Amino acid sequence: MTVQLAQIVKHLEMHGVTARLVGDPFIEIKQVAALNHAKNQEISFLKEKKYRPFLATTHASAVLLPDSLSADCSVACIVVPDPYYAYALVAQLLNPVKHRLQGVHQQAYIQDNVTLGSSITVEAFAVVYEGSVIGDGTYLCAGAVIEEGVTIGKSCRIGPNVVIHQGCMLGDFVTIEAGSIIGGDGFGWANHDGQWVKIPQVGRVIIGSHVSIGNNCTIDRGALDDTLIGDHCIIDNLVHIAHNVTLGKGCAIAGQSGLAGSAVLGDYCTVAGQSGITGHITVTSNTHLMAKSAVTHSLSEPGTYAGFPAVPVNEWRKNVIRIRQLEKMAQQLKELQTQYELIAQQAV
Repeated sequence: MTVQLAQIVKHLEMHGVTARLVGDPFIEIKQVAALNHAKNQEISFLKEKKYRPFLATTHASAVLLPDSLSADCSVACIVVPDPYYAYALVAQLLNPVKHRLQGVHQQAYIQDNVTLGSSITVEAFAVVYEGSVIGDGTYLCAGAVIEEGVTIGKSCRIGPNVVIHQGCMLGDFVTIEAGSIIGGDGFGWANHDGQWVKIPQVGRVIIGSHVSIGNNCTIDRGALDDTLIGDHCIIDNLVHIAHNVTLGKGCAIAGQSGLAGSAVLGDYCTVAGQSGITGHITVTSNTHLMAKSAVTHSLSEPGTYAGFPAVPVNEWRKNVIRIRQLEKMAQQLKELQTQYELIAQQAV
């Protein structure tokens, strides 16, 4: 689609963004692009000063930027407080989610006693089992499987081949990307005389509203109580969340991370890629884990942590420096040992 800069300003203002246009309001924009690669009819953004040199050479038709950088812009610009947030809104405007049809495809399978809201879409080969409730405006992509007694709120998007197991509940405006499994059995086993005995998992997964779950994630149902995902959480691809985990609101979990059973994260925590959180511990709100962190004990103080086991980031940085100096320190100890032995021999 093509929009004019004046329309972009109105779109931003509709979302509560203070926006000031500098330049021709009738310039047409077709797409967003990186500042150093943008072409005519594309809009970019500039937030960090380290990318400032690209501002002089960009071929973008317009740039979203803060007021402090507007004087250096040689093309049209829209001055906003947070260019990255404004870019996200503009990208949504220019790249709306495409719905292929509205209604239930003839090759979808809907069992009896299913409640379907208005304006829903169910694509071919999707299956909805009895007792499920699908909210208004929700979109079920091809091959999605919604098992018995599932409740899905309004305006959700359930991607291709997603499976939502029995009894799970989703709020409104939830997106689950292709291949993810919600409510599969948790890793519950009892060892008896060397043999593993399966423990049925009787809890559910309850997901709040405005949650985004990436491709090929697994969120296990609770063993007894429920696995809980708070409102406004975002979960990247290839994330595993085990049974009875609780995520507070606004958490962000990056790819290939895992949370073991009954771990609890407070509100607004961030977990960087390939991090692990052991089971039955609590991580307080506003805690941030750097990549490959391993949390082996509860964290009661908010802040940034790193390493294995995870420690405050400043402590981790000091330890990394010391590790790099181990060879030098070993050589110094060897030299001191040699000197000591010489002194000891002379003293005899």
